[in-house]
Amino acid sequence: MAGILVARKLRNNAIYLLCAFSLLTAVFYNEHNLSKLPAGGVREGGTVITNDDASYYNPPKNFLRNGTWAEDYAGNVGHFIRPPGYGLLYLPLFYFFDEVNAITVLKCLQYLLFAISVYWFYSILMILTSNARWSLITSALYGLSPFATGFLSYTLTEGITPALILFYVYSLLKAYRSPAPGEKNRLYLFASLLFAFIFIVRPVLGIFGAVLLIFLVKDYHAHLKSMIARIVLFGMISISFMLIWQVRNYSITGKYVGLHPIYYEDNNTIYRAPFREYWSFAGCWAERGDKGFSYMVPMWDAAIQGDTSAVYVNAAIDNLPEHVVNHFGERRLGNVFRDYQAAVLHQKPVYDKGLPMPMEMSDAEKKVVDGFRGLTSEYKKEFPFQYYVLSPVKVYGLLAFHSNLSLYIFQRTYRGAWWMEALRFIFYSLHGLCFLFVFLNMIRIKRDLLPSVVLGWVPFLYIFYLCFVQRGVEERYTLPVLPLLMIGIIYAAVGLYRKYIIIKTSSG
Repeated sequence: MAGILVARKLRNNAIYLLCAFSLLTAVFYNEHNLSKLPAGGVREGGTVITNDDASYYNPPKNFLRNGTWAEDYAGNVGHFIRPPGYGLLYLPLFYFFDEVNAITVLKCLQYLLFAISVYWFYSILMILTSNARWSLITSALYGLSPFATGFLSYTLTEGITPALILFYVYSLLKAYRSPAPGEKNRLYLFASLLFAFIFIVRPVLGIFGAVLLIFLVKDYHAHLKSMIARIVLFGMISISFMLIWQVRNYSITGKYVGLHPIYYEDNNTIYRAPFREYWSFAGCWAERGDKGFSYMVPMWDAAIQGDTSAVYVNAAIDNLPEHVVNHFGERRLGNVFRDYQAAVLHQKPVYDKGLPMPMEMSDAEKKVVDGFRGLTSEYKKEFPFQYYVLSPVKVYGLLAFHSNLSLYIFQRTYRGAWWMEALRFIFYSLHGLCFLFVFLNMIRIKRDLLPSVVLGWVPFLYIFYLCFVQRGVEERYTLPVLPLLMIGIIYAAVGLYRKYIIIKTSSG
């Protein structure tokens, strides 16, 4: 008995030390990366500059200044272009600190949250596998390596969502395992509140609400009334923050605006219905975001200044896949892109005055929308295998098979060095395995329902959404589920070992 207690104490000390060292390594990787970025790449306060920064920190700044939660956009779209979750983190920081120090504190909090999340990562593995050695080894790989720390010095939701998802899953597992009814209810309540916050940080993670539902059904299925009461109670709590946000948006506009209404009708930027329909068309062959923007943004920028030169249309067509150009022809494609230029030119007078766009689309924009929709519809009919199979598989491949070492130092500064290439190969292999083992965990649903849901089905549905619906090729989109996928490797491996090695040895 004494030996077990000593082993447990040593294990606890080891995980606490690991969390402390994880904090140090996360700071080292990110701060070293910041020191190597080109001039203009780092914002005051010490975070990487991105195009999304302002849409997160302007609403809390404006709220403290004038009581209105809104981005600096003309029209109603500024009130809800981003869900408020991540911006709420800025609110107390801007209240107590100046902007530069507030950003520095937020970055430090993200470092700290990651370090704490290593404990949740380890605890989830221990609950699911009861294997202390592999739980600690895998947690060390997660916490000490640069594999999962690439966005901690960014002011983007990816700086917090992986840790929040781990905390959420850990809370649910603890609730399910708790024998005390009072503690069980408190943990489910906390998990519901945590999910409510996750939902307004990144609405697409609403898919994880299914995890709460399945845990409650599994935990209380023997008591129907109790199960229904808890599903209603905790379900309402889990959607409460988003519900408040949507009611608030409805009170402003008189209509439901959606979970992420970047293309709201009065938006006076590039993000209008014609651009949305272009992306639907480009999604047919899973166009990379950076490539699409490389020719569409210059076209929009020029047109909004009054320049509708053919050079921009030709650049767009030159970047389209050969089979697209061959099928539709340069003339038809060129006509749609020229119509797009004309629609942007129609937007120009309103844009120059800094006013919101009318809620009703102009005829010029309707023509573009119809044009791109026609192309998309025809593509689906003429290239169904490409659209429904090859393109989603392409997105899956781009999301799954890379090293996830996204920091500048790994992609530029040390690229080519033998040790860097070896490191990239190791984590390329690990990342690929994460996305392959998810399928193995899905098929274990009959034997291990809850682990299969947490490590297989829900992450798969999230990935499926990215590949088939959004067709968004940005590596950072998968970060919220990456820790669970990594846990899934060990969970599946331990299960296979126990089933085929231990049982076979005992039988022999």
